[in-house]
Amino acid sequence: MKKLILTGISLLFAVTLTVAQGNPEETAKQEVALLTEKLTLTEEQQAGVLKIVWEGAKAKETIKEDATLSAEVLAESLHKIQATTDAQVAEKLSDEQKSLFVKWVSERPKESAPKPVPVAPQPNQPAK
Repeated sequence: MKKLILTGISLLFAVTLTVAQGNPEETAKQEVALLTEKLTLTEEQQAGVLKIVWEGAKAKETIKEDATLSAEVLAESLHKIQATTDAQVAEKLSDEQKSLFVKWVSERPKESAPKPVPVAPQPNQPAK
């Protein structure tokens, strides 16, 4: 029963994150709310984690907006930003919270690069 409830909460969180894409501040607030629920963060920890997660979300948005990056480089850059953010968040946690955080990170879906939008071929125009 507990797993079912946690699965439902995770699904709800995933849906809200999808809706919040494009707004790093809102994404960060939602992630901190989830971490607060999972790890019972203190108010001081919430403030520190919010700043870290928000900076990571802004960096991800900046990377995603760079149209010159290949999908491979984009995915690698996103992964590095997430790893850095996770390490900074872990520094703010107690030992007990760190173990729960590591478990949560391992269960979190991996972020991948957005799929490239196919460009429609231009019809040949007759020469004049």
